Amino acid sequence: MRNTDQPARDPYLLGSLRKGLEVIDCFTRQESWSLAELAGALAQSKPTIFRILHTLEAFGYLDKDPTTGRYTLGLRFHTLGSVAVKHAQLRWQALPPLQDLARATGETVHVGILYDGEAICVQAVDGTRLVRMHAFVGKRTPAHASALGKVLLAHMPDAEIDALIANRGLARFTPHTLTDPAALREELHRVRSQGWALDNEEMEIGLRCLGAPITDHSGRPCACVAVSAPVSRMDPDRMAALVSEVKATAMRISRMLGSPTMVGAAFRAA
Repeated sequence: MRNTDQPARDPYLLGSLRKGLEVIDCFTRQESWSLAELAGALAQSKPTIFRILHTLEAFGYLDKDPTTGRYTLGLRFHTLGSVAVKHAQLRWQALPPLQDLARATGETVHVGILYDGEAICVQAVDGTRLVRMHAFVGKRTPAHASALGKVLLAHMPDAEIDALIANRGLARFTPHTLTDPAALREELHRVRSQGWALDNEEMEIGLRCLGAPITDHSGRPCACVAVSAPVSRMDPDRMAALVSEVKATAMRISRMLGSPTMVGAAFRAA
């Protein structure tokens, strides 16, 4: 008979992941731990804790002091923490300007950032049109095939762009997707010069999206605001009007983030 005083085991919990998270939680109590200390604190065997520590160290989540053998949180956690804080600020400060842009255009608008080679939506407001693109927070899109991604890629150093292409490739999603590195670099140069980017049915046939950069307190691009609509509502005249509205919204959000100015090519590192 099962002991009803014990909590029922959740069949969907991954035991190994749970143990790894318990190890991570220990670092909220003290800055550094030895293998023996963690094994004792968690009532786990040293071989089990060692495998967890080794895995976390291999992925940059923990650092091991070669002299003392003690573990501390790695740069990966610091990076994720700073990104989370910035995204939370960006998400909520961007909402009122996005709502105004959605009302003015009737189209779906969104703000995204670049992370690990993908454009990630951090805030979105659906348009009022019957036929519209649906955006949602957390949506991920390959950077080379999106206006959000191209805006931010355009301000990255060439070496980082080359590394991204080498690591992730340039997948084709439609006949319009830029899959040639030279063509993509030419497009990014144009984006940097004109101050906005266009996804011309590169991710999905029948859908166009244009975006402009949001800059942070240092004046560097940190995110992008974009508007998406069916091709039938994105003719050249409408796009020209939308570019102006999107850039104005990007400037408004930038000022809310403390950006001093928006200077084009100066953002690009040598």
